[in-house]
Amino acid sequence: HLGIALMTPADVHEGYAEAITEKRDEVLNGAYQNHPERFVNKVPTPPTLNTEVWINRPNDEEMKESPSLAGS
Repeated sequence: HLGIALMTPADVHEGYAEAITEKRDEVLNGAYQNHPERFVNKVPTPPTLNTEVWINRPNDEEMKESPSLAGS
């Protein structure tokens, strides 16, 4: 799921996302250094983690009624 950068929900919620992204970046850079011909458009980068991911995003009125949804 690209919304959570191809990680498991547990990885994101347990705080492993940054370390996983750094390791993926190291691996992709190594692959590029060893075989740049395989990456014709650009240097590969790992997917970025979104700051918000919703299954059913509440509408603006619901967000105003429930401060916990707005992150306050």
